[in-house]
Amino acid sequence: MNKLITILEVGNILSYLANIITICNFICGVLSIYSCVSNNTFAAMVFICLGMIFDLFDGRVARRFNTVSEIGKELDSFSDLVTFCIAPSILAYSVVLHELAHAGLICTLIFSICGLLRLARFNAEQSNLSVFIGLPAPCAALCLLVLISVHSPFIVAVGMCILSLLMVSKLEIPNFKKQNSEKVEINGWK
Repeated sequence: MNKLITILEVGNILSYLANIITICNFICGVLSIYSCVSNNTFAAMVFICLGMIFDLFDGRVARRFNTVSEIGKELDSFSDLVTFCIAPSILAYSVVLHELAHAGLICTLIFSICGLLRLARFNAEQSNLSVFIGLPAPCAALCLLVLISVHSPFIVAVGMCILSLLMVSKLEIPNFKKQNSEKVEINGWK
């Protein structure tokens, strides 16, 4: 009887594991924003990158343990919005775009709004496609982190606008996660 209870407890924990990983992504986004407010640029960048690692694994864990759910999909999008759209745009503003005053603020808002639109479109229309339509938000965030390191307000503003347009574009980008899922399983992992 005790073994059965233990097996059920482990199974119950596994059903929440993907969502816990997704929430860790969200926490990284919030901590990145907090780091921006505290003028700790390096920590803000690290938290965004750490969020990317959690984002890589939440879906894989959900598929591996057959715990894919609608709530998990929504949690993932909300977490991605914070970690890959809002946090990087606030970071860009706090590091360099504040020098452009209102224009910098507008670039910050455009990036966040385009990320929001991209994530909503993905959930509504594209989650089952084998390609991404538009630049994925984590990729846009990574590109923005590289741009921020240039420390040029003009380059960051222009790059941010280009990344924003790419997120809402109709550009087809290969989805390597979906292509790899068709490969043969090795030791139970795809």
